[in-house]
Amino acid sequence: MTNNLEYYKVFYYVGKLSSITLASKELSISQPAVSQSIHQLEKALRCTLFRRTAKGVRLTTEGSLLYRYIERGY
Repeated sequence: MTNNLEYYKVFYYVGKLSSITLASKELSISQPAVSQSIHQLEKALRCTLFRRTAKGVRLTTEGSLLYRYIERGY
């Protein structure tokens, strides 16, 4: 598991806003950096956290579980 808390911060904003684009704007980082952070977190956790949709992204079952834990921290 990764110890990089920045990945979890990015995950939280993508989940909250259901959008990589909006999260990148909110965090003032590039869209590729957001996508890469999500990819690295998924790789470390060995699961898929988001499904891409026509309107952005949606949390998977695993993503929803993780989001609830992280949301408590915020």
